[in-house]
Order: sequence, then C-alpha cells, then structure tokens
Amino acid sequence: MMKHIVFVIGNYKNGGVAMRSTNLANEFGKKGHQVTLLVTKEIAGNVFFERHPNVELVSLSRFYAEHKEDAVVVRDYKKQAAAMRRIKWLRNLKKEGSVRYQQVGFQIKGMEHAAILRSYAVLHPSAIFIAFGASCYEDAFYATRGLSCKLVYAERNAPHLELPWKIAHRDMLMNSLKQIDGVALQTEDERLFYKDVLPPNVEVIHNPIKPSLPAPYEGARRHVVVNFCRIANQKNLPLMIEAFVKLHQEYPDYQLEIYGNTVERHEEQLRDELISFIGQNGYSDFISLLPPAADVHEQVRDAVMFVSSSDFEGLSNSMIEAMAIGLPCVCTDCLGGGAREVIRDGVNGLLVPMNDVDALYLGMKRFIENPMLAEQCGHNAANIREDLSAERIAAQWLNLIERL
Repeated sequence: MMKHIVFVIGNYKNGGVAMRSTNLANEFGKKGHQVTLLVTKEIAGNVFFERHPNVELVSLSRFYAEHKEDAVVVRDYKKQAAAMRRIKWLRNLKKEGSVRYQQVGFQIKGMEHAAILRSYAVLHPSAIFIAFGASCYEDAFYATRGLSCKLVYAERNAPHLELPWKIAHRDMLMNSLKQIDGVALQTEDERLFYKDVLPPNVEVIHNPIKPSLPAPYEGARRHVVVNFCRIANQKNLPLMIEAFVKLHQEYPDYQLEIYGNTVERHEEQLRDELISFIGQNGYSDFISLLPPAADVHEQVRDAVMFVSSSDFEGLSNSMIEAMAIGLPCVCTDCLGGGAREVIRDGVNGLLVPMNDVDALYLGMKRFIENPMLAEQCGHNAANIREDLSAERIAAQWLNLIERL
C-alpha cells in the first residue's frame, strides 16, 4: 500500500541530514511511496543530491504562504499558546520559580514554533512524519498532537549533546518520546541513553550508503590523508590539524586535505578561522581546507587514509562512505558510539581515544608504518557497502513504518 512519508529536516544543504534523508527518500520513492522532504529553514541552490521523481522538496515557509486561507487551525493554535501565557496559574507558577513553570514555558514556545508546521499536518492527515533531530522533532511533536497522522523521531547525532541543555526542557522532550508512534536510532549507545523513555516501536537503523559511490581503489596510494565533513565544532578539526602537524614532522612528504561544507553561519566563521590559523602558522604548504565537491569520493579514493577527529557523532556519513570506498580509517571513539558501532579496531579500521592528539597521531603513523595493515583494514572496511546499502536500510525503515 502506497504511503505518504514526510521527512522533517532543518536545512537542505550539502550536509549529513540532507544526504541521509534524500538517500532514504529515493529508496522509498523507487518502491512507489510518495515522499516529501519538508524543509523548515533554508533550501540551498547548490545541493549535490539527485532526487527520485516521487520525492518532492517543499519549503515549509513557502507552503504556509500559499495556504494561509486553509490555516484557521494554525491561527487558533497561536491564540491558544498566547492564552496559556496569560492565565493566572502560570503567573503564579513563575512566582514560585518551579520546574513546572519552565516545562509549561517550553511547551508554549514549542507550540508557537510548531504552528506553521501544523498547517501542513492538518492538510495531510494520513502522512507519516519522520523528524530528524531534536529541534525538528519538538516542532513536529506539537504540530501533530491530536491529529491522525503518525510521528517517528529519527536521532541524527549523539543525544548527549544534541538535546537541549536546560534540564527541564530536556526532560520534557525525552518524556514526550513515550507518546509518539516510533523511534529510529543510529547506534546501540543511543538506545542505552534513551532506554527509559522509548515507545514500544523502536529500532536501531544505521545510515544508508548511497549506491553511486565509486569502487574501492586498487594500487599505490597518494601520500595524502583526507577528511570530508561539515565544518563544525563537534568535528574537532583543530585536533586533527595538530595531530597531523606532528605526523608531518616525521613524514614531510605527506599532506592533509579537508573537504569541508558549512550549513550554519557560525560554521562559516569557524571555517574562516581555521583557514587563517593554517596560513598564519605556515601550514598551508601541507594542509588544505578545501570547499565541498560533488565528486569528493572520486578525488579521495586513492588517498592513504581517512581520519575523523570528532568529539561526538551519531553514525558519521563521511566515515561509512570512506569505509565503503576502501579507505583505511582512523577514527576517534567519540560520544554517540557511531565509530565503534561499525569499526573493529585493527580489523576494518583503527579506533583511538577522543580528544587525544598523541593517540590520533600514533594511529595515523601506525598505518604509514604498516602498509599491509592499512591495506587489510581498507579491504575489510569496503564490506560495509553491502551491510549498509540504501536498499537494505530502507527495508528496515519500512519494517518500522509498517508497525505504526
């Protein structure tokens, strides 16, 4: 039976969430389902991803502008939130400074943010909404309350740092998971984190690998260490740079290439700071911070290794793609458990402690000094292509959806 599946995401740019949702949407579209990528923030004009004809890309703000006449319920929803703010008992709670006041305050804020999303949900009562990340989930939770549509939360990152930092807000959001139709997590570590608040319908489903990746490289490898990722604080790129500078002192013919995309404005600032740091310290001859490339996998497939220095991840898309094209991988064993979920240390990659310059440096050095180990790890890593094929991962998702 054909279903209408709606992915709720923040930005549609060259980032992990957009890629993950597009890969899944394409597989659902191939099976005849109607799929909508519902974008609550910005749709970039230079996105690399191709979409199946059954996959529609919708800007939520544009949708609302075109359907204001159908959105009486949205205006009522906003009025309801405003009325809650004025009622006497809420003012009394504020005087008491109670946690309950904070929780109600977060609920009001969530209702206001969800009002426009509710306009879409009201007009699509049979849709299955899949919200990526805590922020989109919170909006979708309030937007769909009392409606007949279904809601699934899809974790997109390590929940330790993804959820709101205020305890009352975090607790309210986590407890709401008990009330929804399903949850899809990326790692067993995430299941353990959420274990007390999960609904009955929950699955650990890894990220899919897109089918169009090039084949693993065979032959002599360039003396280039690579990474391709979003330029964000969680990636801890200063750690990677510091560790590589140490490696370069012993192996001066090796270079580091980082292909980095930005999604938020603060990430653009971080990128500029990293470029300035590399230049001011005289590292530009052997460290390059490059723009994202549509054919990045072709450009890096003959590199000597892939390195990830993240402090936290769900299941890193760049890591599993690097493994799929046969790159020997050195990854930090970061919060979220994504690296240890798929890497067996010394078998299909190397795991090193997070936030440890010497450990990351020694991991890279180990592959350089043991080329047979690097070759073996790269060969074994490529087996992930079958384990995480888009078709297989989509089937797991559809199995979860069928149980809603």
